This record gives sequence, structure tokens and C-alpha cells, in this order.
Amino acid sequence: MTMPMLNATMERCMRYLLLAAATLASMLSVPMRVSAAVNPDGTWLVNERVAFEVFPCQDALCGRIVWLRNPQLRTHGMCGRTIIWGLTSDGPAQWANGWFFDPENGATYNVSAHVDGEDRISARIYRGFSVFGRTEILTRIESRSLSGWCE
Repeated sequence: MTMPMLNATMERCMRYLLLAAATLASMLSVPMRVSAAVNPDGTWLVNERVAFEVFPCQDALCGRIVWLRNPQLRTHGMCGRTIIWGLTSDGPAQWANGWFFDPENGATYNVSAHVDGEDRISARIYRGFSVFGRTEILTRIESRSLSGWCE
């Protein structure tokens, strides 16, 4: 190989290495930014059906109902009721071993959750085995931003 061809080959190799390093660095930095930025405190809307406010309970994460889509469910007994309890940290941006009360059907389910972004959490709601459950999307909202807020 002549010197100019060797330099060109080395230059191409260096470009590929720099591109690979930049790609790897960006892939590693995205999850760290998301998990570091997430704070589960606040008010969360569950699939446009119910909103709850997070509060600490012992060493777990809990939430109480602050809004219900169905006006007939906005009773004194339902407003303020604990909807999520017992969620414990299972990593920097995930929780497990909790319970979820569905106010629309009155059933209680197992729940685990993980962060999808600063204002979005995916919750797996199930009975017994998570594979047979459903995923609900939780979206952070401003407190009292929906009409019909519980008093």
C-alpha cells in the first residue's frame, strides 16, 4: 500500500470509530437522563379515566383519587380513596409489588410500573401473572387541571 492510500484507510477507520463511540455514548446517556429526571411526585392521569395524586406511605409509593371521568363515581367515598399502594422501588425508574384499585369496576389488581419519560409512566396491571394483564399509560398533569375535580 502506498502512503496516501494508507492514510485514507486510517482516516476512514478513525471516522467509523468516532461514529461508533458517539452512537454508543448517546445510547448510554438517554436512559440515564430519563431516570435521573423522573420524580413520581405530582398528579397522574390514568388512561383518561382517573387521576391520582402521589403520596409517600411507609417505604412505598401510594396515590389517592383526585378526579374521576365518570361523574357518578365522584362520591365522598371514592374521592380521596387510595388507588395505588405498596409500590416499592425496583430500580432507578421502576416500581413493583404494588396494588391498583380500579374505581370503574371495583376490582383490585397487582401493579408494577416503569418510567417512559419525565411525564409518562407505563403501569402493568394484572392478577397473578403480569403476562395476562394490561398496560395503562400514566401521564403527569397539573393539579386541578380537569373539570369535576374531587373536593
